[in-house]
Amino acid sequence: LTDPEKIRSVCRKITPALVSLMNSEPEIQYIALKSINLILQKRPNLIDRDVKIFFCNYNDPLYVKLGKLEIIIRLADYKNIDQILQELKEYSQEVDIVMVKKSVQAIGRCAIKLDQAAERCVVVLLELIRTEIAYIVQEAICVIKDIFRKYPNKYESVIKDICKSMKTLDDDRAKEAMVWILGEYCERIENSFELIGKFVASFHEEITSVQKQILTSAVKYYLHHPEENDFIQRVFQLTTEETDNPDVRDRGFIYWRLLAGDIDYAKSIIFAERPPISEDAGNIEADLLDVLLENISTLSSVYYKKPEHFVPKIKQKANERFDLEHAENENIQEIYKEDTEDKKEEDKKEPEAAPAVDILAEPAGEIPKIVKDTPPVPPKPVQSTPAGN
Repeated sequence: LTDPEKIRSVCRKITPALVSLMNSEPEIQYIALKSINLILQKRPNLIDRDVKIFFCNYNDPLYVKLGKLEIIIRLADYKNIDQILQELKEYSQEVDIVMVKKSVQAIGRCAIKLDQAAERCVVVLLELIRTEIAYIVQEAICVIKDIFRKYPNKYESVIKDICKSMKTLDDDRAKEAMVWILGEYCERIENSFELIGKFVASFHEEITSVQKQILTSAVKYYLHHPEENDFIQRVFQLTTEETDNPDVRDRGFIYWRLLAGDIDYAKSIIFAERPPISEDAGNIEADLLDVLLENISTLSSVYYKKPEHFVPKIKQKANERFDLEHAENENIQEIYKEDTEDKKEEDKKEPEAAPAVDILAEPAGEIPKIVKDTPPVPPKPVQSTPAGN
């Protein structure tokens, strides 16, 4: 369709039908949410009703709640952002940890999507950090790192509260985000040297991604404080001599040689402008999106994959099973054919004839005499004489 009026007419007809599915069983809701998510990426103005339709119910399964969260983020605008933030804040205090983390991430995605509402989102995140619940604080730190990337040199007031929660960090993603914040804002954090030093002390206990971030933050700190030569030498010793990971070791040598040259040139590379960050985590490529919309009533709209990516596998397995059954049938038929042929061959064979007897030939032995027994003569009946004679 290319006519705007026809597009609006079709959207007005589709919207009530899609929204009515939110009162169905969870499985149907899940499929409807998947389809709505696809359609909204192509037609963002499809659903102009109240966003409350997609708010989560207490008895919704987790997969339905996560699907509704995606729709809520897509429908977020400056008119309903306060209502959405209040709802997401309630979701962030649920018992299900997965739902809590996804809700905190949704707040961050709304902040990145809506520039003028970012401050309100940061306020909600700060309230969640002050709850001092470990998994909430750690997810909030990861989200705030993305907000700092989107809006550099803004909302720095939350750094103080973030630094207070360092003791609760046990998630690798949260550690990596925290070390990034320390390196990026080391000039504005009074005890940044001490905080980075704590991560350096536990360098060997961290995973590769955290180790590389510790190295980068230490180099940033050194560029702001060139007098800390012993500190950077210790970091290079950890990354180039005391590690077995080639990625960490190579990055350590790169930074070492970079700092050994022109410092201004090193600053221009390390503090170079970063590519902008946008809220497109759930977006699908345009070509794939068109294919999925053409197959909106099939499994493609649920799997978010082209039909040829999973249907051939099913056909292949079916063909393999058919070939196996066909081979078994052929084997059975061959055995039956062999048995039938053997039986026919046996039936064709004539039975062996008895040896011929020459009736004129003399007998080999004496002819046995046949004695006929004469039956006994029965006695004559005795006649009785009447009395008186």
